[in-house]
Amino acid sequence: MSTLYSGFQTNIRERSELAAGSYGTSREPGLKIMAHIEKASKLDKTGAMRHSFLVVAIRPSKEQLADFAEAQKNGAGKEVFEPDYEGTAFLYLSLHDMWLNAESAALAFTEASRKKDGTYGNDYIAQAVAAGDTTQENINRAEEYYAKLAEEKILAANTPGDVTAAVAEQFHKELVKVSINLGQFFDLQDWLTGDPTKRDIHLDPKALVGCQFSGKVEKANVGNGSEVSRVYSRSAR
Repeated sequence: MSTLYSGFQTNIRERSELAAGSYGTSREPGLKIMAHIEKASKLDKTGAMRHSFLVVAIRPSKEQLADFAEAQKNGAGKEVFEPDYEGTAFLYLSLHDMWLNAESAALAFTEASRKKDGTYGNDYIAQAVAAGDTTQENINRAEEYYAKLAEEKILAANTPGDVTAAVAEQFHKELVKVSINLGQFFDLQDWLTGDPTKRDIHLDPKALVGCQFSGKVEKANVGNGSEVSRVYSRSAR
């Protein structure tokens, strides 16, 4: 048997820009992670690893389908079976070592559920302690870490006004940021496994290669190309 074919690079796509739009639904994926880009995955200024992935579409976007249907309705493009959805986009996933534990996750998602009146929609802290995933001591240490981080940022910025209030607001922002990034990580895992009970905070992000998911693609803020600006949550049904 010839060894010629074993050397063929099969993962080849023209590096054109994937059109902006919404790909897939809460039940049907519209995008696929093709590769983890090692050279483009770097630590940011906060110490978080910013993982970079290459993404392609596996079906046209919602907007492309609507435009195509309108063109068909008006008698144009009858010889075309479906709109073009070639091109690639980048997906970025930021994960900090300090976020990847039960206490940080419980704090972050509890804080993210805080309402305008100051009450919380969900107490994941109590749930995590009751389940034995962490201890109250670990929760307290994590809370001290984020409080100190918030205070350092406020003092470094010479924030005017009530410093105590500014630190409290920064503390909230720090934890919401954690919840957003971990939320994206978990959403991708849900698409990968189809089972939220299999979420693993220690999963190697490279294991997400091959994952099919739904999301929104927009033109990159800097430079050329496009990027996934949002990963849609997968419906449990």
